[in-house]
Amino acid sequence: MQSRDRVVCPHAKMKYFELVEPEAVMPLALRLMETYGLRGGKRKFLQFQVTILWEFLMIVLPKIIFGYRSQDLVIRGLSELLFQLHIMIRISIFAWHRFKFEDLVAIIRRIYRKTFSPGADSKLKEIILDFNKMINKQSKGYFLYIMGCVSLFTVAPVVQSVVIFITHQGNNGTDKAEYVTMMEQEFYGLNIRGNFAHYVMYVGLAGLAHYYSASFFAVTGVVMICAVRCTILTFRLIIVRLSKLHELPKEDIRDELREIIDLHVDALRCIQLMEQIANLAMVIQIVDCVLIWISMILYMRNNLGVDAISLMVLFVALTGETYALCDLLTQLTSESLAVTRAIIDCQWYNLPLDVQKALSFILFRAQRNEGITAAKFFYMDIERFGNVAQTSYSIYVVLKDQL
Repeated sequence: MQSRDRVVCPHAKMKYFELVEPEAVMPLALRLMETYGLRGGKRKFLQFQVTILWEFLMIVLPKIIFGYRSQDLVIRGLSELLFQLHIMIRISIFAWHRFKFEDLVAIIRRIYRKTFSPGADSKLKEIILDFNKMINKQSKGYFLYIMGCVSLFTVAPVVQSVVIFITHQGNNGTDKAEYVTMMEQEFYGLNIRGNFAHYVMYVGLAGLAHYYSASFFAVTGVVMICAVRCTILTFRLIIVRLSKLHELPKEDIRDELREIIDLHVDALRCIQLMEQIANLAMVIQIVDCVLIWISMILYMRNNLGVDAISLMVLFVALTGETYALCDLLTQLTSESLAVTRAIIDCQWYNLPLDVQKALSFILFRAQRNEGITAAKFFYMDIERFGNVAQTSYSIYVVLKDQL
């Protein structure tokens, strides 16, 4: 299966982010998964496991066991810890369900293969080709956005510390330098704020963990965006084919209807697989959003310095991702319900009686809300995002008066 996902091109490595295969199924998402150990067999998955362990040892464990320098920094430290745990739990959930994602990819690949088969409708081919170009740009933009945000979060303190080190070289030792860490934490007994050699050791060890943390955050986002977008595309293909059903010769209508039914079953199966993969991650995302937003706002209320800017970067990245996912899932629900309108508009009353009965079954199934839930409690959508933001602000107002 994996050999099909590889780009047959001598310059493929040089064109990592380019759409080399216009007919491929989410090539960027699959390439990123393979790069970071979520595809490619046991050896690759071992790479992922080692990376997760490294993140835990370099970021999470020191923040848990070594505490913080002062009471004022506890809120900031907990905000960063929650953000890091959010990333690690989400990527771990996805890794656990990675074979279900392969099933979803297989369904989408089968749909593509049928659409690009000889004699297939050229308009459907154009829809998929345009979609692949669009999703490639969106995925690339999202990946660069997340990597840029988190890189700014980690690189800025290092640059600031190098400047501090250089400016203190001319001093006579009366003024001690204090270096800026990438997160508020202690690091296994090293004097990472007062000893530059210790600081360099800390950056070398923890910096790699921060890079992989940012990468995992971006990869899970790209994979979810591609999976939801491909499912939305499947519903759009159904709508286009339904709109042309009445134009077909009578001898071809039943064959076309069978393919539409199969396509609708595939689309619903994709949603079911995404639900199994992501429903627990979604409820964790909602809970973490509330906790992280509140703690970040509480800290930034009285600390508007460089540290607050770093936290603001994490705040923007998390908020942007949550909004994008909720917006996409709202579109998914809308497209699934749009199938009902397409059936009503396809001039079903002029079709044979058995075809009308088959369409009535599709209509009955298409009237149900489809989407991804947060642990089956509620559907994730834009309305839910607004409720989460409102709830977070209400809790913040209460805590602000108490603290």
